[in-house]
Amino acid sequence: MKLKRLNFFLVLPSVLILCLPIVAQQPKTKVEIRRLIAKSRSNDLKTSDNAKQELSKLDAKSLPALISILKRGNPCEQVAVAEYIIEIDPKNPDIVPVMTKVTRGASLRTMFHLQEEMMCRRAAAYVLAHSADGIQVLTRLLKEGDLWERQTAIFALDDLTETSNYPEGGIPAMKELIPEIAKAAKAKDRVLSEMAEEVLTQIARGSNAELSALAQKYVTGNP
Repeated sequence: MKLKRLNFFLVLPSVLILCLPIVAQQPKTKVEIRRLIAKSRSNDLKTSDNAKQELSKLDAKSLPALISILKRGNPCEQVAVAEYIIEIDPKNPDIVPVMTKVTRGASLRTMFHLQEEMMCRRAAAYVLAHSADGIQVLTRLLKEGDLWERQTAIFALDDLTETSNYPEGGIPAMKELIPEIAKAAKAKDRVLSEMAEEVLTQIARGSNAELSALAQKYVTGNP
C-alpha cells in the first residue's frame, strides 16, 4: 500500500507538468485583449512593450474575441484588433466595412477624446490600404470625401506606395485610383496637393511597370 502511494506522488508531478502547456495555450478573452490594448498605448515604455509582446502571441484561437472587439469596441480598439486579424485571417470580410466606418464616422466619444479619436480614424485608413477592397474605399474618399477624409486617404496611400508592396488583387484598384490622385495633386489645399504629387512620383518610380507607366503620364503633365 505504501509503495502504491509512493508511486502516485512520483507520477503526480509529471502529470502536472504535462498539463501546463494545455493551460498556457488557453486563448485570451475579450476582456484580457482589451486590457492589453489599453496597456499597449501606455506612456510607460516597459508597460507598452510588454503588452505588445503579449498581443503579438495571439493566434487563430483568439479570433472570435478579436472579431467581437472589431465589431463592438471603440474606434481605437477596432483599429488595433484589425491589424492582428489581418495577420491571422487576411481575407476576413468584416475588416473593410468596419475600418471604412471608423475612418468616415465621428462619434460622441470624439467630443471628449478629440485628438486620440482622430488619430485612430486616420490609422483606420492605413489598414484599408492592406486590401484591394480597401483601396477602392480610399479611392472614394479621395474623390467624394471632405478635406480631412481626402488628406487621410492620401496619407494612407503615401505609406502604401513608399514600398510598392500592393495587396493581392490591388493593381486594378490602383489603376482606377491613379487619375484621382492626379486630380488631388491640383487641389487648392497645399497639404493635399503636395502629398498627392509625392504619391504619384512614388508610383512612377515604383517596381510595378504598369502602374509606373500610368503614373508617369500625370507626373510629366500628359493627362
